[in-house]
Amino acid sequence: MRRRGKIEWGTDRGHGMRISRRTTVAVLAGVLLTRRAQPEGAERIRYETERAMIVFEAGTLSEEEMESFARLVDRGIADIESVVGAGLPPDARRVGRLRYVVTRRVWMSQTRGRTVFLPLERVRTRSAPYLHETTHALMPSRSDCLWLSEGFASYLESWVSENLGGYDAHIFSTAGDRGIHDAARRLLKVDDGLAALPFVGRSGTPPGLFADRERVAGPYYVLSQSFLKFLVERTSVETVVRLFEEPDISGALAKATGRGTEELRREWLGTLGGGALLELAEMPPHTPRPPGLY
Repeated sequence: MRRRGKIEWGTDRGHGMRISRRTTVAVLAGVLLTRRAQPEGAERIRYETERAMIVFEAGTLSEEEMESFARLVDRGIADIESVVGAGLPPDARRVGRLRYVVTRRVWMSQTRGRTVFLPLERVRTRSAPYLHETTHALMPSRSDCLWLSEGFASYLESWVSENLGGYDAHIFSTAGDRGIHDAARRLLKVDDGLAALPFVGRSGTPPGLFADRERVAGPYYVLSQSFLKFLVERTSVETVVRLFEEPDISGALAKATGRGTEELRREWLGTLGGGALLELAEMPPHTPRPPGLY
């Protein structure tokens, strides 16, 4: 059911001009949607749900596409919170709506604070990593361990889409949650995967992470997702969620499980194949690969 609101006239104080605003309120699949069209520099259309505010550039998507994505985002937030909520301290839980900007002005999805920027074309083709970026918006990390924040966001994107709903953008792998360990095994047989491995479970990032998305970022994200899935399976979602509040990840893991990050890395690599991989677990970043290893 859709109720058309009246046109309301007012003054935009920031620009000193009169504007018209049409408000549409719709109840679709149990989600209350409020649609507002208003000028913000270029004209934009804003949808508000219980958990999100989504801003679209006017004239880029149909009303059906915008409403569908607004519902998808709102449900995604609810699904992620249903998984991680028990592990979040009260002061770290969401207050108010998350903001999403769907635009032609960004080529790569990104999150800044509680605002998520998504490329228009990815939203149009249902390949936007909205679940991944929503995780970042809900769970900023206090540490400098990128493997933790990116690995867990990738893990939740796959797990939530396969078990609760929504879609996995498959930015770096089509393996999904069920196949991510196999994808990691394959990567650890090639140079790009081996080059990324020393940075998984440790501080720092591989050189070229943001410049070379295919050969550097791809292996790093896939291996980080596999490691985070392993951590969730060996401990619990709640244990991993609490790591986001900790500046010392290894110390927090040791306190919770009796094993620090390096021990858990070795155990993870053991499940992926063991043998020569365990030798790799000891190698610090930038160490040449031993001759004859794969």
